[in-house]
Amino acid sequence: MAERDSPVVTTTGVRVELGGRTILDDISFACAPGEWVGVSGPSGVGKTTLLRTVNGLCAPAAGTVEVLGTKLPGRTRNEARGAWRQTGTVLQELALFETRSVRRNVELALRAAGAPRESVAAEAAAWLERLGLARHADAPPVALSVGERQRVALARALAPRPPLVVLDEPTSALDSDSAGTVLAALSELCETGSAVLMASHREDELRGRCDRRLVLSGGRIRRLHAAA
Repeated sequence: MAERDSPVVTTTGVRVELGGRTILDDISFACAPGEWVGVSGPSGVGKTTLLRTVNGLCAPAAGTVEVLGTKLPGRTRNEARGAWRQTGTVLQELALFETRSVRRNVELALRAAGAPRESVAAEAAAWLERLGLARHADAPPVALSVGERQRVALARALAPRPPLVVLDEPTSALDSDSAGTVLAALSELCETGSAVLMASHREDELRGRCDRRLVLSGGRIRRLHAAA
């Protein structure tokens, strides 16, 4: 495990309201470099909203969110862009570039993150091979199955080895072998200093892998404990 440093993510007293309804309330936690924090709880408790708030897609009605040196509310567009480029994200909306090839999707993520131009092609190819996508490298995402599309999104998020990885049910459409490959890759990223914030309804994915687990209920953190 990488040596801990100042948090990559800190939320303090966060409340999120959508459609006049409070979805999250009084959410406070931190995620440090090299730390894997799991978010669990039944459907509808706010797991996805929490990740979207950390990623800047849901504005808090109260409290603050600090991510990679930027603060919500109040960060500028340039600050937001800088944080996004340092965050590997896979939410329920995969948001792939449908008119670009699978290979190009991953290469664009690497270039946006500032990877050396001469290494982009090799890095992208290595991740596509690792996630079983090499034979689809030149295909557009629209031609792939749901599970293959999810693996493209994961390759794009993980290839730049970002300081922060935010994942919402990242193995929901994967078979056990592919899921195991993804979880192993996340462990390796943590070892090299990436922070991982991951929501999953599968207890077996979180137990024994993540360092801490947030258990949500009714939009609040009911437990925050080691996941072993």
